[in-house]
Amino acid sequence: MAKKKAASSKRNHKSKPQQKAPARSRSWLSWLFFTGLKLTLVAILALAGYAIYLDGKVRRTFEGQKWQVPVQVYGQVETLQPGEPLDLSGLAASLTYNGYQKVTRVSRPGQFALSKKRIIIFRRAFDFGAGIEPAAELTVDVNQGRISQLYQGSSQVSQLVLEPVLLDRIVPENKEDRVLVGLENIPEALLDTLLLVEDRDFYFHAGVSPLGILRALVQNIRAGRTVQGGSTLTQQLVKNMFLTRQKTLWRKLNEALMALILEYRYSKDQLLEAYVNEVYLGQHYANGIYGFGLAAKFYFGKSVAQLDAGEMALLIGQIKGPSYYDPWRYPERAKKRRDLILRLMFEHHLVSQQAFEAAVNDPLSVRKSRRLAKQKYPAYLQQVKRELSQHLENYRELSDIKVFTGFSHRSQTLLEQTIAKRLTALEQDTGEQELQAAMLVTDIASGEIRALSGGRKSNYSGFNRALNARRPVGSLIKPAVYLAALERYEEYNFATVLDDKAIALASDSGKEWRPKNYDGKYRQQVSLIDSLVLSLNIPTVNLGMSLGLDAVADAVHLLGYDRDITTRPSMLLGSINMSPLEINQLYLPIAAGGAYQQTHTITRIVSGQGETLWQFDRPAEPRMSENAAYLLDYALEQVTQRGTARSLSWRLKDKQVAGKTGTTNDLRDSWFIGYDAHHLVTTWVGRDDNKPMGLTGSSGALVLFADFLKHQGVADKQAVMPEGIAMILFERQSGNAVTEECDNTELYPAIILAIRVNENCLQKRPDTRSWLELLLGN
Repeated sequence: MAKKKAASSKRNHKSKPQQKAPARSRSWLSWLFFTGLKLTLVAILALAGYAIYLDGKVRRTFEGQKWQVPVQVYGQVETLQPGEPLDLSGLAASLTYNGYQKVTRVSRPGQFALSKKRIIIFRRAFDFGAGIEPAAELTVDVNQGRISQLYQGSSQVSQLVLEPVLLDRIVPENKEDRVLVGLENIPEALLDTLLLVEDRDFYFHAGVSPLGILRALVQNIRAGRTVQGGSTLTQQLVKNMFLTRQKTLWRKLNEALMALILEYRYSKDQLLEAYVNEVYLGQHYANGIYGFGLAAKFYFGKSVAQLDAGEMALLIGQIKGPSYYDPWRYPERAKKRRDLILRLMFEHHLVSQQAFEAAVNDPLSVRKSRRLAKQKYPAYLQQVKRELSQHLENYRELSDIKVFTGFSHRSQTLLEQTIAKRLTALEQDTGEQELQAAMLVTDIASGEIRALSGGRKSNYSGFNRALNARRPVGSLIKPAVYLAALERYEEYNFATVLDDKAIALASDSGKEWRPKNYDGKYRQQVSLIDSLVLSLNIPTVNLGMSLGLDAVADAVHLLGYDRDITTRPSMLLGSINMSPLEINQLYLPIAAGGAYQQTHTITRIVSGQGETLWQFDRPAEPRMSENAAYLLDYALEQVTQRGTARSLSWRLKDKQVAGKTGTTNDLRDSWFIGYDAHHLVTTWVGRDDNKPMGLTGSSGALVLFADFLKHQGVADKQAVMPEGIAMILFERQSGNAVTEECDNTELYPAIILAIRVNENCLQKRPDTRSWLELLLGN
C-alpha cells in the first residue's frame, strides 16, 4: 500500500507541470498577438505618416511648377479688324511657320484652309497672358486686299486675335527642354496608341494594376527575358517626375504609393497630360528631350498635331528605350519597333488597312540630322535677349516665362529676301564683292521692332551689324541740323538763303578742313529747304556753324542718341559713328510727328501663372514742336520726290513716302532711312573691311528699301498741316515773304506767326496780259 501511495504521489507530482503548459502557451500567443498588433498599428501609423509626407511632396510638385520650362519668346500678337489691309498668302506663310497645317477643310486645332478671298483658321488653345483661351475656329473674309468680315465660330465679331509665332525657347540651366502641349492639342490617335501600348487599363485601375503585373510576368517568362513592364502609366509618370531610375524594392514601394496618391488627387486626364509632357524620349547632345511636343520637333521638325501614323508609332516606340531604338544610330531597330506598333494600331482599328500598309512600307521619316535646327532669326533674338537681361536679370533661372515681342514673320521674311536678292544684283552691276547689309523695320506708332537683319546671311548668329556695326552716318545727320534751325522759326524758314561757296575751317589743332558738295559744284546761294532736299554739304555746315555746334548736338540728343558727342564741324556732315539701331532711333520721332518713343522688341513678359512681370507702357513723349515736326517731315518727303532719293518716284510710283540718303567719304557706307504711314525702315550697305564700294545712298541702300516696301505694301503718308502753318509765297533770291506781284517766287509751308510779308520786290512779275486785256482793264 505504501508503494502504491508513493507511486501515486509521484504521478500526481509529475502531472502538475502538464496542467500549467496550456496556460503558458496561451500567454505566449497572447503576447505575440498584442505585440504584432502594436507593431502593425505602428507600421500603419508610420505608413500613414509617410504617405502624408509623400502626398505633400506630390502636391507641391504637381500643383506647383511641374517642370523647368524654357523661356518662350513669341512674336507679335496680331489683331485683325475690318477695313485693315491683309495679304492672305503672307498670313498663310506665317501660319505654316507657326506649325499650322494647310488642309482643304479644317477639323481640328492647328489647321487652316485658304481660298482667294477667305482663310479659315482653327486656332489652337493659347495663353495670351490672361489664362488659356480655348481653341476656336476663326474666319477672315477679304475683299480687294482689305478685311471685310470676321467670324469666331458662327458669330460675326469686330476683331480676332491670332496665336503668335514661337521664335525661340531659351533652355534653363538644368538643360531640360520642353514644348508643353495641352491634351486638347494632341491627336486622339496618338493618345489611343499610347494607352494601347503602355497601359490599356489606364482609365480603369487606381494607379497600380495587379493584372498588368501578372500579364507582364507571363509574357516575360514565355520570352525568357524582359519584354514587357508591369508598371502602369501612372507609375511611369511617378518614376519620371519624382524618383530616380535605381531599381530597388524601396523605390518600387515609393512608386506604388505615389501612384495611388496621384490617382486619388487628380483626374485621369490631368495625369495623362502630365505624362505626355514629362516622358523622356531622347537626347539632343547635353539636353534631354522630354514630352511629345519637343520630340515631334526633334525627330520630325513638326508639331504634334502634324504627325502621321508612322511618326506617332515611332515616337511611342521610343518610350521603351530612346537609346536602344535611336532611329539615327539604329534605324533597323527603330523601324522594327515602329512597325510592331503600327500593327497594333491596325489590329485595334486605329488606322485603316491602306494607311497601315503605306506606313509600314515607308522609310523612317526622321530629320537628316539629329541636331535641332537653329532658330531662324538669331539677329532679332540677340536684341530680345539684350532687353530681357535688362528687364529680368535672372531670367535664365526662371521657368515658363512667356516673352511677347513685336516681331512680324512676314516683314522679317521679306527683309531677308530683299537683302539676299538685291545685294547679289548690286554686286553684279558694280563688280563689287563681299557686300554686306543691315536692315531694321520699326512700327512708327509703337516703336516696336518688327524685323531686324544683321547681315546678308540668314539664320546667322554671329556678328550683328544692325546692333554692333558703328559706322559714320554721313548725311543722315543733317535732319538734326535743320530741326535745330526750324525750331528757331523767327530766324529760319524754308526760304532762308544759305551760302554755298567754298569755305575753310580750322580745327583746334590748326588743321584746315575744306568741305565740298558731293557733286563738287558751288551754287553761291540756295534756300534752306533745297539744301536739305539736295543734301548739300557746304550750306549745311554754314547753317550748323550759325546755330552753334552745341545746339546741333542738343538736337541729336533730343531725337534719341544717348552717347557723348565730340562737337567739331565735321559732325555736321555725319562724322559721328552710329549703329543702324541707333540711327533708326534718331529718325523715329521724325517719322512719328515729333513724338519720341523708345525702339524695342519686347512688349510684355508674363509668368507661368499669368502674372505680368514687365510691360512696355512708356507713353510717347513730345520732343519737338508740332510745327517743326511737320516742316521737317515735309522736307524729307520732298527728298523722295525731287531730291537725292527721287528715284523712289518711279520705284514706288504714285506712293507717298519720306526719307533721307546718306553717303560717307570715298563711298564706304551707303545709307537710306525711309518711312510711310506705318513703318520706318533703316538700311545700311557696305563692306566689313571698310573699303570703298562705289555705291551712294541712292544707288545702294535706297534700292533695298524700295524693294522691301514694294513687297511689304506702302501705306501712303497723309500728313495734316497744323493750324499754325500755311503755304506762303517767298522770293527765292531774298528769302522774303512777298505778294503775288513779285517774280521768281516759290510756295513753301511756313509758321504764320513768324511771317511778315514784304511789299517790295527785287523784281516785279512781268505783266503778261494782252493789249486787249489791258484796254478792257482786265
